[in-house]
Amino acid sequence: MPIQFNHRRRLGVALGAATVLGLALGGCSSATPEEPAGSETPSGPVTLRLSVEAGSAEAPVAVLAQQYSKENPDVTFDVEPVPNEQYGEVLRTQLQGGNAPDVFYVTGGQGNPHSALPLAEAGYLVDLSKTVAKDLYTDQSRFLGEFDGKIWTQPYDFVPVTNNYNLTVAKELGIDLPFKSVDDVLDACGVAQKAGKSLLRLAGSTVPNNGLTTLQLAATRVYSEDPDWNEKRLKGDVTFADTKGWTESLELIVKMYKEGCFQQGAEAGVIADNVPAIAAGTAVGGFAPGGQIGDLRRVNPDNEYVSTAFPGDKGEKYLFASPSNMLALNASSDKAKQKAGLAFLAWLAEPEHADALAEVSGNLSIRAGAGAELPDQYQFISDYFSDENYQPLGNLQWPSPEIYNTLGTGVQGLLTGQTDVESVLKAMDAAWDQAAG
Repeated sequence: MPIQFNHRRRLGVALGAATVLGLALGGCSSATPEEPAGSETPSGPVTLRLSVEAGSAEAPVAVLAQQYSKENPDVTFDVEPVPNEQYGEVLRTQLQGGNAPDVFYVTGGQGNPHSALPLAEAGYLVDLSKTVAKDLYTDQSRFLGEFDGKIWTQPYDFVPVTNNYNLTVAKELGIDLPFKSVDDVLDACGVAQKAGKSLLRLAGSTVPNNGLTTLQLAATRVYSEDPDWNEKRLKGDVTFADTKGWTESLELIVKMYKEGCFQQGAEAGVIADNVPAIAAGTAVGGFAPGGQIGDLRRVNPDNEYVSTAFPGDKGEKYLFASPSNMLALNASSDKAKQKAGLAFLAWLAEPEHADALAEVSGNLSIRAGAGAELPDQYQFISDYFSDENYQPLGNLQWPSPEIYNTLGTGVQGLLTGQTDVESVLKAMDAAWDQAAG
């Protein structure tokens, strides 16, 4: 079904203080290369350090970088994969120490440890305002890469945040997808459990998976009813603790844990184990961006996989989707490497290469806004896009990564019984108020 990536609303961004999680401004000024890149490659051999999140399979951007080097032999890449749960801390440490990669993965907005806007504010990024990057945003998504009136990052795909399932195993167990209600989910948990499997894999020891899981539940319990919730929180009109949907989202995670929806020992689970478990069929599915299916296919291509959305309590249909995966260039790299990095980004944005990256990643092409057909993996959520029942990922507009960190660590505390829902939400409010000043 054709879709147009025109997000439902633009949500406001309130930048935090001049330092975010220890990012020192130090009087840095972000660099703008003297010659904005077209498709020309620099003369002479150049090796670019490329930092990506490590996964169970090679990062899609790294796969495309290999293709780029074949076409442009003078440019090679030294790929540095970093585990998801450590990525933000490692990147910030490298940037502060002056030894960061030349090209590196970031997310849009400011709510993650490796979000782009605090890095731009701190002077670490090359200004991409005069490059093709500016054309890859819509008016509604521009806030994800814009600071001080300039564009600092280049999105490389469009990311639906989904539940991804091994459809082959689901069919073997007699589990019908997509789920239409929470009761359907809980019933399927019991079916999977009787077969010696878990319905859902949860990396409960990690902030990213806990946070993303909660946000998927909150999509239909908070944002579907109130798409402007973030703006209201910025104004102080609402809080996490006094919003029923946030309470319901966390309570549902606890309920699912107690009813055996997750694997045994989920509170100690790690992200690196999720894809192998789903691909092998010991877990039927999990919470992750749709791009996880690209990894699943590479690990076990013999199965069929599908992306769905977690149902609301009353049949609500809503999800998060946005161009949140991005690349940025290091303002401290020398001019030759900046020029080479700009040429790579320009090449990556060409429709043929953008589509190829989407094919590898399992997400949607950043160039698909002209009415491209959805891949088969999204057959169950095509109407979410045609009906505009989606918006950018909720935490990308939060004023500090510490709020998301508080959520992720709080979920682990809920699983271990060391905290309660009210305490987690109050801690998130405290983190928000501190960040917003």
